[in-house]
Amino acid sequence: MTLKYRLLLIVFVLMCLLLLTHGLLHYKAWRSDSVEEIESGTRMALLLLPEDMPLNAGDGRSPMLDSMLERVQRMKEVRHVRIDVLDVAGRVMASSDTRSPLVWPESGELSGTTDGTVRMKPWRLNGEIAGFYRVSPMPSDELLEKWQGFKHLSYLTVAYSVLLGLLLLWAICRALEPVHALRTALRDIEGGRLDARLPQFRLPELAELSASFNRMANSLAEVSRERSALLRKLMVMEEQTRRAIARDLHDELSTYMVAMQPHVALLSAACQREPAMTRYRVSTDALADHLAQLLGKVRVQLESLHPVEIDALGLYNALRQLVEQRSAQAPRQMELVLNLEGESADASPTVEASAYRIVQEAVTNAFKHSDCSRLLIRVTADEADGERTLKLDIWDNGSAHCISTGVAGLGVLGMRERALALGGVCVAGPAPGGGWRITVRLPFARNEQEAAA
Repeated sequence: MTLKYRLLLIVFVLMCLLLLTHGLLHYKAWRSDSVEEIESGTRMALLLLPEDMPLNAGDGRSPMLDSMLERVQRMKEVRHVRIDVLDVAGRVMASSDTRSPLVWPESGELSGTTDGTVRMKPWRLNGEIAGFYRVSPMPSDELLEKWQGFKHLSYLTVAYSVLLGLLLLWAICRALEPVHALRTALRDIEGGRLDARLPQFRLPELAELSASFNRMANSLAEVSRERSALLRKLMVMEEQTRRAIARDLHDELSTYMVAMQPHVALLSAACQREPAMTRYRVSTDALADHLAQLLGKVRVQLESLHPVEIDALGLYNALRQLVEQRSAQAPRQMELVLNLEGESADASPTVEASAYRIVQEAVTNAFKHSDCSRLLIRVTADEADGERTLKLDIWDNGSAHCISTGVAGLGVLGMRERALALGGVCVAGPAPGGGWRITVRLPFARNEQEAAA
């Protein structure tokens, strides 16, 4: 999980805790307030109800009682309490709430108060008790009112939390922009793009970090340029020395050994014809065998020093010959496919030799370190942005590779060093679709002086 999402998760957890705490605190306050409000409403209703009502002397009725009963029946808007007017037998004479069924206590229970907050108050006619007022709490109204208020407040809290979360997300993204820029620059440098730089940040600490990173990148680019130039000169000198040694071996040593072969053959024939020379026949045969082995070793040395096929046939024809030879020498049933595009005649001898050796090493690694059955080699000479380049794309369908770093072979490290020294790029690793892929780009250099510059 990235840092941004971790911070957002922490903010989300804190918001949930805030909502939970808000709910608990509101519930406690709601409970105590509801009880107090219902109690106060009950006491207020009892105080407002008349306790003693007179009777008319003529007909024995009480207009005040009739008015009170009518008024009680119209008191449906009184919140939180229900007022019932009972006679002494417990019958309901009037009630402020008829929405729910009424279950009344027996007549023997009408004295005093009932459980909880239900309160009783007697009413009198000319001083004699004629019935009771019963004031009962109606918590449903209070609960509905509190619940509506809680919902509105919760909606407001959730909206505030969402808004705050969005603001925090924006702030976190803005705060992490330098981290993203630094990560991108480091990935560019890791990929070989040494021109990657960080922008100037506003905060002093980040500005100092940006300046330090850019100084490091400049130093690294300068060291890389110096190293590449040195490697390029060393490679040019190495190829020149290899060609000079190969030319001397071919023109001098090989010429003398080839010239010795007819004389050795003449001695062998004489030993076979002349009885007096029969005893030298073993020596002449051994001399002919040693001379043939020496010539074979010289040819191997010539090929390792400098592929003569490049000078004689050109890079593309030399690669065709190499693929034909290696196809015949494959350690298992394999298909080697070579695709050549463009023209490589303008490439410098160093670039041609490096390309030939990279292909040679890639084929060797596929034979030794892979279980592939198909090897595709594509060599393309094209021009992009005014610069001619030689591109190598080598892919096999093997399941695994072991990077070769032996002294006798180039190995992946040697391929990268050669490409870097010539101002190119070499990328080797598992292919996205499976197998192993080596991609090399080498810029043309028209002469040795240009390559060594």
